[in-house]
Amino acid sequence: MKAKIKWLLIAAIAVCVGSSIYYADLLRAAFTSNPIPRSAESIARGKSIFEHDCVVCHGPGGRGDGVAAASLPARPKDLTKLAPPPIFPDGVIAYRIINGKNLMPAWRGMLSDNDVWDLINFIRSLATSNAK
Repeated sequence: MKAKIKWLLIAAIAVCVGSSIYYADLLRAAFTSNPIPRSAESIARGKSIFEHDCVVCHGPGGRGDGVAAASLPARPKDLTKLAPPPIFPDGVIAYRIINGKNLMPAWRGMLSDNDVWDLINFIRSLATSNAK
């Protein structure tokens, strides 16, 4: 019985260590703040990027109703409903934009770091403008 508990404990530790290694970048991202202040200029730059690269799936208002959304097996996220930090940190959004997830393509190498942060400032402005 003791040997069985010992092996279960070893397996549990291995799973925890493996998970922390696998998700290390995402965990780091959760503690990364947006270094670009949310200014009108940053939001305008982010809007331009959004209109060029994101609107086809997420739609002009970011609600996941773009022209390509109907042909996708799952509807894109409604970006107007993203929880604010600290519940859903900007760093996690940046991680998803850079690395993609499921149907969301990865934009690593296509968007600069500053582009990603400007885009996040615009996405955050969608929720603010819809709350009014």
